Amino acid sequence: MSISKATACIKRQSFVRHCLLALAISGALLFSACSGKDVEELRSSAIEVFKSGDYAAAEQLFDEALSADYGRVSEVQLDILRYRAECELRQGKYGEAADTYEALLNADETADNKEIYQELLSELGSLDSLSGISASIAEGSYQEAYDAAAELAALDGSLTGKLAWFNKAVSAEYLGNYEEAYELFNEYLKLYPDDAEAKKEADFLRTR
Repeated sequence: MSISKATACIKRQSFVRHCLLALAISGALLFSACSGKDVEELRSSAIEVFKSGDYAAAEQLFDEALSADYGRVSEVQLDILRYRAECELRQGKYGEAADTYEALLNADETADNKEIYQELLSELGSLDSLSGISASIAEGSYQEAYDAAAELAALDGSLTGKLAWFNKAVSAEYLGNYEEAYELFNEYLKLYPDDAEAKKEADFLRTR
């Protein structure tokens, strides 16, 4: 690992620890430079960017919103963390997503949500293979990414299957297999109808 990457990793871990500390101090009133309205505006802007598919920019905005709401124990803050975890997953940053889900597991007192976070954390431990698929797509090795994703893709409700299916569809599109990609995105949307990026891709492929 390079020095710059190591430094970024340390900063990331420090930020998550600060989030955990803020969330753990129930009822604590810490000073904040931003008002509740600022937090909502940042969150809304981040969600719009998230829907556009720019997950790196959305993650940065969610971090800003989380910092603005620092010290508050609220559903808004938990919601921001959930969105940020999804941004990290979409970028193949599974270790960072695990950190965020750990923060949620410690902060969210809802029993059903805790169960979900625990299941996701359990799956994240086996997602190393998906990191390679994301890297192949980024490098333009679309056939390699397609073949690897095809082995894991499954619409069975699992996180691994979901991400692999999505990456298989993306790889098929990059390979010029538009009809197959369209069918893959359509099947995906039956299970995940609120996925804005998948909707956008399906709409685009419908006209190809």
